[in-house]
Amino acid sequence: MTQQLSTVVCKNCVILLVRRCYGKHWWFRSVREPLVCGMRILAWWNKIDARRHGVSNSECHGCVRFMKAELEEKSPTFRILNGRIGPWFKTLRDSMLTEAELDEAKRYAREMMEPKQK
Repeated sequence: MTQQLSTVVCKNCVILLVRRCYGKHWWFRSVREPLVCGMRILAWWNKIDARRHGVSNSECHGCVRFMKAELEEKSPTFRILNGRIGPWFKTLRDSMLTEAELDEAKRYAREMMEPKQK
């Protein structure tokens, strides 16, 4: 049985952005990982499994983008926390990256969203 592709639209490749930030700033992991852990706890509580989303690229399998999209739909607690922490975190993350790196993440996300040719 083939898995249907996810309807979640990726505008920035989170994996690419995070790898860049981890490589540039050793302390970024200590800021991001507790936030991701909190998202995983809320996802578990709300019976969300990001790995069930079908993707055209194996590198995207289980990406936090899918978990976040479902949490936005199903968890009022997440919506409140994300409304307060999300903008701060995005500003922090983006301040660590060049405009070219941000553009590359956008381009890469568009490419990964395209179905693979057989």
